[in-house]
Amino acid sequence: MANETKNIKAIIFDWEGTLFDPKTKKEFPDAEEVFKHCHFRGYRLAVASLVLVRTNAAIEERALQIETSPLGKFFEMAVVTDKDKDAILNEIVEKLQLPRSQILIVDDRTIRGVKYGNQHGHPTAWFQNGEFANELPDSSTGLPTFTIHALSELMQIV
Repeated sequence: MANETKNIKAIIFDWEGTLFDPKTKKEFPDAEEVFKHCHFRGYRLAVASLVLVRTNAAIEERALQIETSPLGKFFEMAVVTDKDKDAILNEIVEKLQLPRSQILIVDDRTIRGVKYGNQHGHPTAWFQNGEFANELPDSSTGLPTFTIHALSELMQIV
């Protein structure tokens, strides 16, 4: 595990289902502790969020939700879209100006974040939790580098 994580300099998180529980409408209980750990260790942090409701109001609401979250102060950048999550992941990667091998992608969806990370040379962490816990990796997504069942498990990885 040490070889996969020693070069990580930045982490891109998915928002809903990964950091924010859509059922309780709150951040997962261990999210702030994880962010304090990552911040203390010097990781650059970003969030990429796909809004499935295609309205400007929904995008603005999600962006405000992230900005006013207790986690908001830790993000170097937050990008929200209703169109193409891969495009915003590419945008964040470009702005981070780091090799892809140094940027960990953390997502609760294998068909989005894990697939993107695997296709573009990133280490990946699948947060196998909630609504998409049974969305197993397959030949189109590839296997995640790490699988976690609680956000706090990231502290053992990074």
